[in-house]
Amino acid sequence: MKTVARRLFGLFGDPVGHSLSPHLQNEAFRLLGINGVYLSFAIKPAELGAAVEAVRCLKMGGVNITIPHKERIVPYLDRLAGDALLTGSVNTVVPEDGKLVGYSTDGEGFLLSLRHQGQMEPAGKKVVLLGVGGAARALAFRFAQEGVAALYLVGRNPEKTAGLRADLLDRTGFSARGLSFSEPALMKVAAEADLVINATPLGMFPAVKEQPAFPLAVCHRDCLVADLVYHPLETAFLREARKLGLPTLEGLGMLVYQGILACRLWTGLTPPFAPLFQLLNGLLAKKEAFHG
Repeated sequence: MKTVARRLFGLFGDPVGHSLSPHLQNEAFRLLGINGVYLSFAIKPAELGAAVEAVRCLKMGGVNITIPHKERIVPYLDRLAGDALLTGSVNTVVPEDGKLVGYSTDGEGFLLSLRHQGQMEPAGKKVVLLGVGGAARALAFRFAQEGVAALYLVGRNPEKTAGLRADLLDRTGFSARGLSFSEPALMKVAAEADLVINATPLGMFPAVKEQPAFPLAVCHRDCLVADLVYHPLETAFLREARKLGLPTLEGLGMLVYQGILACRLWTGLTPPFAPLFQLLNGLLAKKEAFHG
């Protein structure tokens, strides 16, 4: 270990009991020889401001941000950088020169998984994004910059969907199309899609039988179906896609890649993907075996 005082890192969200981030980051610190410890903190929305002040007071090394705080945390930070500056969604907070800076590693993390595990380049593809929350925003802005042929935003809240479309157009010049889950046009969109991504929490443990109402049966045989949910490893959405013979991409790869990127922002060092992925995959397999 480096001969420096141990630094505290953490995860702010609600709920956080299911999160694998502490396992990931503590193993990353061990592999890199970083004298740090990473803990999860269940933070209610009303407690978020105090929690951010604790990052300053405790001189924490950094924190990750998850549901429901990715957008709510922005007013409590000193500035945004990188993807977070475009999206207004933060998943990583980094202390820099006495200031707290918000970043987002979600979009880049997903693209690394898409390329290395899904074997797909997004340029020229027709992409359907299910959900318009914080993670969906991060992906939408990345796709807008990657030269996709079309981007369809499917959400339950028309105002939120329209807001994301407007932000994309204003900040990147990219025009996405917004739809609801009940629109007849969704059938045609599904039939033409090259990539469909569940960016909602539907299907997350313990509600493992839930899934977004999307017509996977009309997708063409090469359409890649991805899910950002990683617990369970095979969500009901991915299970349906596999039964239909469609290629799939699990959410665990994105989790590992976005965690690696966060660790690099905090420490300047890049932990290796393979051992971290194997560790978390094994932990999830044990959890799922225990729950039957």
